[in-house]
Amino acid sequence: MQTTRRSFVARALAALGASALPRPLTAAALESLPPIPQGGPLDEDFWRTFRRSFLLPPDEAFFNTGSLGPTPRPVLEAVTAHLTTLATSITHVNYQGEGPRIWGGYGPEPDLCGKLAALVNANASEIGLTSNATMAMNFVANGLDLAAGDEVIVVQYAHPGGRCGWELRGKRDQVRVVYVTVPYPVRDPSQLIALYEGATTARTRVWAIPHLTSGIGATLFPVRELCRLARDRGILSVVDGAQTLGHLVIDVRDMACDAYFASPHKWLLAPAGCGMLYLRNDVQPRIWTTLAGAQWDNQTDGMLRLMQWGATSYSILAGLHAAIDLHTSLGSRRVQDRVIALNQRLREGLDGIRGVTVHSPRHPDMMTGTSIWGVEGMTGVDLQEALWREARVRVRAAGDGTPPGVRQCCHICATMEEVDRSVAAARVIAGRVR
Repeated sequence: MQTTRRSFVARALAALGASALPRPLTAAALESLPPIPQGGPLDEDFWRTFRRSFLLPPDEAFFNTGSLGPTPRPVLEAVTAHLTTLATSITHVNYQGEGPRIWGGYGPEPDLCGKLAALVNANASEIGLTSNATMAMNFVANGLDLAAGDEVIVVQYAHPGGRCGWELRGKRDQVRVVYVTVPYPVRDPSQLIALYEGATTARTRVWAIPHLTSGIGATLFPVRELCRLARDRGILSVVDGAQTLGHLVIDVRDMACDAYFASPHKWLLAPAGCGMLYLRNDVQPRIWTTLAGAQWDNQTDGMLRLMQWGATSYSILAGLHAAIDLHTSLGSRRVQDRVIALNQRLREGLDGIRGVTVHSPRHPDMMTGTSIWGVEGMTGVDLQEALWREARVRVRAAGDGTPPGVRQCCHICATMEEVDRSVAAARVIAGRVR
């Protein structure tokens, strides 16, 4: 049995309500989606056809979902459909529940929170919507009661969105921020566990853990082991999932984390302007509301009090609905398998080029869809621009904590052929440097 293109579109947009849909999706949007089988692997023909779900020109390859994912047609159509309805039908809103949705940022959004909860194996009451991952982590960092001298362990060079909220607490409340430095290269996950254990003292209250680092070699942390160790010690585990939601299979129950936050606009391919925060039910009372709206002191309705951040675009939330439905139709496991297969092909090709070094971990348990790699004698920015000039391949120069190079995120918006094009361009560029 197969899920047809039209049945997928119906499911993906049902959450918007009939009043939000002035017209069906365009023929181009429908034709861009191949039938998605239920179960079993998806072959190369499927992924080549799926590539047409994106508006990217066929001669341009995108490998930077670590910053922002390209918007698939069904997601774009969901956003524009709601924007069009609101622009043409706002007079039909009577503020008593009739007419199109005007905005988000006030209500509980049970359908959307339920979808996100199912995606990460949580309860809907444990999911809150935010604007992005940075907002989500700041709700935790600024809402948690911490005293002067309490310690928070943070990875040096971690993304500012997962780090700076703790640094603010350090400056404002004399909380001690303890930095651990990721070794280069990382041989195996045990090295990362040893970093946290070695830095922990009797005053440690929080382990801030990047699930997958944005830079620092694109290092996958053993979050399941770390979160369980933290719980055994009575330490709060806060996981930065900005680079893993929509990329890897996420199960916060099995992970045993206390908090997990993410940006769906990256690997989940939702539009920019939406984020999520998971807080375990028994942890929620420990987090003060730091952005106060009408429900700021509501202690009975789950995460509602942390979703009171004022008027925001419901059109963006409509796109998030569609992005989750698209990802769910594909299946988290199949997406994970695909992006890892793309990255393995990339690494195999790069390993055969003299002067090219892959800076990401080689351990099989640390394999993801992202590689950071460089060409000897080139800066990251120079390599980034050379790949674009040579082959219209878009990557991003690597950040701090990694030797000079680029970050290449292999996601479902790219094909094996585009990976091969990247490798061919790398061979030409490295040859010129020599």
